[in-house]
Amino acid sequence: MLRPMNKRDIEHYAAQAGLRLDDDELAEFAIVAEFMLSQLRPLDTQPAPSVPRVEAVRDVGRRATRSEDPRNAIVRWCKVKGFKDGILSGKRVGLKDNFAISGIPMTCGSQLFQGYIPESDSVVAERLLQAGAEIVATLNMDDLAFSGGADLSAYGPILNPIDPTRTSGGSSGGAAVALYYEGIDITFGADQGGSIREPASWCGVLGLKPTFGLVPYTGILGLDASLDHAGPLARTTENLALGLQAVAGKHESDPRQVNVVTADYVAAVRDAPTDLKGITIGLVKEGFDPANVETESIEATLEAVERMRRLGARTVDVSIPEHATAGGISFATFLEGEIASLFGFGNGYHWQGRYDLTLPIALGQGLRTFSDDLLPQLKAVLIVGSYLHDHYFSYYYAKAQNLRPSLRAAYDAALKHVDFLVMPTTQVRAHKYEAEMSISRRIVTGWDMLGNTSPTCLTGHPALSMPAAEAEGLPVGTMLIGPMFSEARMLAFARTYEGAFDWCPSAAQRISRPRREVESGESHRQCP
Repeated sequence: MLRPMNKRDIEHYAAQAGLRLDDDELAEFAIVAEFMLSQLRPLDTQPAPSVPRVEAVRDVGRRATRSEDPRNAIVRWCKVKGFKDGILSGKRVGLKDNFAISGIPMTCGSQLFQGYIPESDSVVAERLLQAGAEIVATLNMDDLAFSGGADLSAYGPILNPIDPTRTSGGSSGGAAVALYYEGIDITFGADQGGSIREPASWCGVLGLKPTFGLVPYTGILGLDASLDHAGPLARTTENLALGLQAVAGKHESDPRQVNVVTADYVAAVRDAPTDLKGITIGLVKEGFDPANVETESIEATLEAVERMRRLGARTVDVSIPEHATAGGISFATFLEGEIASLFGFGNGYHWQGRYDLTLPIALGQGLRTFSDDLLPQLKAVLIVGSYLHDHYFSYYYAKAQNLRPSLRAAYDAALKHVDFLVMPTTQVRAHKYEAEMSISRRIVTGWDMLGNTSPTCLTGHPALSMPAAEAEGLPVGTMLIGPMFSEARMLAFARTYEGAFDWCPSAAQRISRPRREVESGESHRQCP
């Protein structure tokens, strides 16, 4: 229940707002405050609208044992299965641990959310269950999705399936690694700067960041509502298309979705041609810049492009100068946008749609309880984001948002002359895992691979990382960027390539057969 404000409260919050009140003003504002709060108290007795929950078996499950999960990809084995058959019948799905699943603990890879259990499903989880899928795992991720390093989860580092001395990439690292486990066919991650595509690239799987708004984001913890994307990861184009088919499309709860255009993605893959004749690919000069991208990744991607030529694709060189300057726009949007999201306790303000009533309480209590123990990455964002907000009055956030249309227009202009744009997904291959690292180095290296992926989160264009190349045995993602809502054509392209050459590295095999039944056993370390 809403308690009254006393004069000490009013004095405290007035000072916090930069106001000085004398004793007479304090007394007057105490009267006004009580009047204002009295208008809110009836809300306490009004029932909140219920969110329909898909009828399903919901087994909360347990933490994975180390033998089942040698790369630390799994937060929790669970069993959530609806009673409908559909296109995903028989498919077992894992969700990044920031997707709400009713009745299943959600931690976002962070100690801030210990004990939090969502009451309703994210729209993605709801649609997966309605399509016949079984949700079998929640997947490890960097703490609150603040890094791409895969070494900042409260559950420990997520290790690369190809080389366990390296990390998986993040923040959706568990979603990429779990695809190497028997019993998981499709996973879903979230992407605000590359967090689906980067781990897909480093782990040698397919990862799709759809067009902005194609997949509803309701019920997924985000960073900035103007950047939030959710999408599937898989080992085959068939499974990737099935995953997208199940979740794409407009939902009344998500205001991000404007003029959404869907297609039959499964048919696009099924009917994909055997060659790429008639397709023109633009090689983005700035995305291959050796000053920013390691030589091995450039050469490996160009080898994949040569294979595309052998299938009949025509290639041309394209320059998008704005691509090279998008980093500042991305950082300004992320820094202050995330501050607003945190201080808005996950929901934020100024939008119409479905607000979560339990998540903000869990986040607020976590921030209050663990403020001294927050990860350095989060502390840095809080410090710098608050500085920009307080000293420059959100000027840089506003300017970054105003620059986004010109960046989008630059991509649109390039795509008028080609079918797709191509570049290496990430600037470097998978990082070596280092347990000991200075705070500053760990923070900076957690963002040093996103130069090619972050621009399309700003523009909203769909982008697909394909495991079409490798260098020295490590996967190198080849990123395909298409016009808005061109996912069906992109998937058909990927399927044609897959049918001719398959994916790299060729030696990448499943690495374990985890048992999914509930049982006791040794587990990875728990969240502190």
